[in-house]
Amino acid sequence: APPSSSVTSTILSILKFAASEPRSAHRIFADADKMAKKYKVPEKRLWYVKVRAFSESGQWPVLRNFADSRSKPPIGMKPFALAAIKGGQSEVEIMHYINRMQGQADGEDRYDLFCEAGLWKRALEEAVKLGDGRRI
Repeated sequence: APPSSSVTSTILSILKFAASEPRSAHRIFADADKMAKKYKVPEKRLWYVKVRAFSESGQWPVLRNFADSRSKPPIGMKPFALAAIKGGQSEVEIMHYINRMQGQADGEDRYDLFCEAGLWKRALEEAVKLGDGRRI
């Protein structure tokens, strides 16, 4: 990261760099966490930065482990699902994240994600569950 960049963009650069150094990735992630703690980066922002960094640098197994590290991530599962969709991941990978969105409030988000991913049959099933005739 350039000398005048923000803490967030510096952490993003550090996490992306881990993709080029898989053997020392664990240490690099720890350094990024230390930096976030030192500069008091809010937890939610750090989660969004990690999702972005892992998806943009193609660290899909790391992203999946990160998503599974908590039963309910502070940012929810939607950012993970969107990252998988935009990253051109398989339907199985996308469904892993969408299936973890189980609350009633998540129904509309699930529908939107199915549409975004082009999973029309599942989107239709979700619309029926929601009882939303407009979407059917």
